[in-house]
Amino acid sequence: MTIQEKFRNAACYALVAGIALGASGAVFGDAAAQTLRLSTLAQPDSDGARAANHFAELVSERSGGELTIRVFPASQLGDWTEVYEQVADGAIDMAMQPLSTASDRSLAITWFPFSFIDYDTARDSLTPGGPVFSIVETALDRQGLTPLGVFGKGMGGVVFATDQEIADPGNVDMERNLRVRVWPGGTTHRVMLDTWGFQTTSLPWAELYTGLQTGVADGAIGGTPEMTLENFADIAKTWVQYNNHFEMDWIFINSDRLERLSPEHQQILRDAAVEVANQRFVDVAAADQAAMDRMREMGINVVQFDTDTLQSIADRVRADVWPLIEDEIGAEAMATLRGALGLD
Repeated sequence: MTIQEKFRNAACYALVAGIALGASGAVFGDAAAQTLRLSTLAQPDSDGARAANHFAELVSERSGGELTIRVFPASQLGDWTEVYEQVADGAIDMAMQPLSTASDRSLAITWFPFSFIDYDTARDSLTPGGPVFSIVETALDRQGLTPLGVFGKGMGGVVFATDQEIADPGNVDMERNLRVRVWPGGTTHRVMLDTWGFQTTSLPWAELYTGLQTGVADGAIGGTPEMTLENFADIAKTWVQYNNHFEMDWIFINSDRLERLSPEHQQILRDAAVEVANQRFVDVAAADQAAMDRMREMGINVVQFDTDTLQSIADRVRADVWPLIEDEIGAEAMATLRGALGLD
């Protein structure tokens, strides 16, 4: 073998060895640096998408880039019900969206009326260790999912599109000749409104604007101040801020995927989610108030209650309505909720 041939062979060996080492390094690098896919319904320029991106930034910074989250906004990975199943199956890592009650009715606790009456009680109840968070955590564990935090979207109320005066809206003992829309399947709020003296009708969201405009329904429950401004500002006459529920998305992850992360990375995920959630409770309170102030500027009558009135309404609902709708969440979840509120 000539010197030239030996040199060429040595060069080829070095090249192959270098490729192998490079490939090995890539494999080890991939093992150390991991990317999680997070799906959300939120549009790219929305508060929800900004919160999801901030969550991803916190995780990347605190893990030194070893753990990254790729956010897919605007349901790019599929309809939220499909995404929910895919996260449970492990096809998608994470999501920030509503929870599905299809496989566990206790998850209806997330919109159960007057589980809390203001932002502080909502935060306490929806933070890890809080009663509603614990109920959700138990239910999701059975589905192979782990909740990390909550993205608040606003306190609920009732929008009315009728010119008729809403007399004494804080009085829950009046008979009212007003028909209020509840969402299909909204049994909890239908029963509550029935006890408040309202009539109820069920309309899907896609038909709600026309229903309010034509008088099929005089009002609608289930929205927030911002949702009302975005969808019904031109036909809304009165907004009553009952704080009857808290609209929210949940940040949750496939449990197996979480367990495959290092304990340090798991804690980074949990801490970042709680930080984003806590900041949102502050921001959403201001956003709700800003939306109501805007309503007033537009000539919409806005009714807000003081804490004592809200507490009085909540007490009545918990005493008179909860026994009628307990089956919506199940006895176990109801017992946990009542115990947390000191109602037993």
